[in-house]
Amino acid sequence: MDQKTGFTHCQTVRGHLVMKVLAPTVGQRETPIIAAEAAEALESLGESSKGRCFVLDLSEVRTLTSMGLGLCVDLKNRADRCRMRPVLFGVRENLRELMHLMRVDRLYTAAADAAALDRLLA
Repeated sequence: MDQKTGFTHCQTVRGHLVMKVLAPTVGQRETPIIAAEAAEALESLGESSKGRCFVLDLSEVRTLTSMGLGLCVDLKNRADRCRMRPVLFGVRENLRELMHLMRVDRLYTAAADAAALDRLLA
């Protein structure tokens, strides 16, 4: 699977779903679109996704509104329902602080860099 839209790029890497958010701001307009694209990507994996990772790559995101934070919680819950391990990757320092303050970071396993992500997906 390799699907790219204006807001996300979803691809499978060794059976894991990697969803890179391409929008620089995740707010009221972007949130429902990204949620729908994530649901479609997760649904397309079906039973083969069990025990795999759902990687949320936020390396292109500069701003998260409260709806963007809510999206992160929603995506974690969707990954749980698919029995996938939620992983955060590429989070900028300002967003990392915000996610820590709102305790959203506790919902995900964090991959600090590409090498750490590669180890998780091995």
